[in-house]
Amino acid sequence: MEYQLARVIYQYRKLPAIREGIYPHFGGNLEFELYGFFEVCYHLKDWIREDERYSSMDDVEKYISSTPSLRICADLCNRLKHRRKNNKLRSTKAPGMFQISLTASIGPKGSDSITSINSVFVETERGTECCFTLARECVQAWEKYLKENGVECSFP
Repeated sequence: MEYQLARVIYQYRKLPAIREGIYPHFGGNLEFELYGFFEVCYHLKDWIREDERYSSMDDVEKYISSTPSLRICADLCNRLKHRRKNNKLRSTKAPGMFQISLTASIGPKGSDSITSINSVFVETERGTECCFTLARECVQAWEKYLKENGVECSFP
C-alpha cells in the first residue's frame, strides 16, 4: 500500500503547478492530469483491501461511500473508466465531465502559452465544485482514515 500512497501524494503535489498554468511541463493535458489524480486517489482503496498488513481496515468501501469527496472521486474515476454509463454510483448524481476555463497569452516567438487556469469545475451531487478543492478534500479524507487506523502518513 505504501507505493500506491506515494503515487497519490506524487499526483497531488503536481496539482499546484498545474493550477498555476505550468502543466505543459507535465505533458500538456490538464484533463489527463486531473483524471490521473482522481484515478490513483480512488484506487488506493484496492491496495488497502488487498494488503494483508491492513486486513483490519475492512471498512474502506463503507468509508468511501460515507465520505462525500471520496464518493465523488470514485464516481469520477469510474465515469471515465467505463464506456457505459450504467455503473453503480456512490453519489446521488453522476459527476459531469471537467469544465475548464483557461487564460492564454502570447508566449515566446508568438506561440500560445497558458498563463493561468481560471477554473476547473465538475458538476457533482454537491453542485459545481472546483476540482482542486475536491482533490484536497480527498487527500484529507484519506489522511484521516489512515491515521484513525494507525497508519502514519504525511500528505502535503
